[in-house]
Amino acid sequence: MIGTSKRSENFTIFMAAFINSLGGIGIDLYAPSIPAIGRALHTSQAVMLSTITVFLVAYALGQLFFGLFSDTKGRKPAVLTGLFAFIVGSVLATQAHHIETLMIARALQGFAIGSCQVVARAMLVDNFKGDRFRVAIIYLSLAFGLGPVIAPYIGGLVEDSVGWRWNFAIYCVYGFTVLLFVLFGMRESLDVSKRQTPRYALLGYGEILSSREFLLSVILLGGSFSAFLMWNIIGPYLIQVKLGHSASFFGTTALICGTSYLLGTLINRVVAPRFKSMPIMKSGILLFFLGVVCMIASGSGVQIYLIMAGVILVAFAQGFIFPNAMARSMGIFAHRASVAASLQGFLMLVIGSISSGLASLVRIDSGFQIAAIFGCLLGIEVLALRLLNNPRMTALS
Repeated sequence: MIGTSKRSENFTIFMAAFINSLGGIGIDLYAPSIPAIGRALHTSQAVMLSTITVFLVAYALGQLFFGLFSDTKGRKPAVLTGLFAFIVGSVLATQAHHIETLMIARALQGFAIGSCQVVARAMLVDNFKGDRFRVAIIYLSLAFGLGPVIAPYIGGLVEDSVGWRWNFAIYCVYGFTVLLFVLFGMRESLDVSKRQTPRYALLGYGEILSSREFLLSVILLGGSFSAFLMWNIIGPYLIQVKLGHSASFFGTTALICGTSYLLGTLINRVVAPRFKSMPIMKSGILLFFLGVVCMIASGSGVQIYLIMAGVILVAFAQGFIFPNAMARSMGIFAHRASVAASLQGFLMLVIGSISSGLASLVRIDSGFQIAAIFGCLLGIEVLALRLLNNPRMTALS
């Protein structure tokens, strides 16, 4: 019986991680194709980068919608609806011949993926507590991080060999695969007796937003997410347009950075049972600082090896910060799992969309500019962590 229970728990973690992995590839698979899509659709760099911002804004709104859906109708119906919408958006993108069509397709993809993030986190809150929950969240973060590791590399190879539309075809296939696993393998984790009325679920937003600890944890999470995301926003044009390398070359740089994040997350997994989350996150902040120093050392030029050393250190640092910030914010409101997950994801992505939007306005010509972008994100994380570590601030919740 114990063995069966353990296998059931492990399968629940696998399902949550597999569902969550779709969010990890949402941006990164097509990132190497952004310059080529801009040429094909006759649009500018700024407009093409705004397809990422549109995706993130829709992603954020989707989490609010599916948070309510999940708490009132159940986890499985919510994620099945989202996956179907994601497949529709992916098919539409393969047929895009105008930037407006691509924007609509990306918005639909982003909105739909919101269901995956909310449901994956809520499943873990439904099934796990304490240290087991914290470890399960680390596996969830690992699955999310696999997208930035593998997807840009695959996307670069696809772009160089058969063109950008095939990257959106891959989205279709992957989304359909996840849908089949959910349809035939996922067990509903929200008992009918625990489902909420829409009014009760909406009231939960006020309760959660009144928690300073939750808000500070999410600001820290949003800063970490933005730092992890940033290379896939500024990298394609820096590597492919300014430096003249191929899409697959950029994909290789993203693969290295993503691997660095995964390594940090794995080390986090090893040390998590021995240390509390705060000293682990402080270690991540120190590594983040060292990464920014490397970028500054590139000076007024773009010395790719110094820039890459800095970006790799920043990605490694987020492996210490992101899972712990997520676990801390999710653990506060276990009785409102989906609403808490949706607000967490919404606010995290609002921070990410603002960061990506501002970064898209910056013309990257030097290491100083790159260091300034990452330095601002470091400042956000340092401030949030200092306030979280202040008992007076969290006691005011």
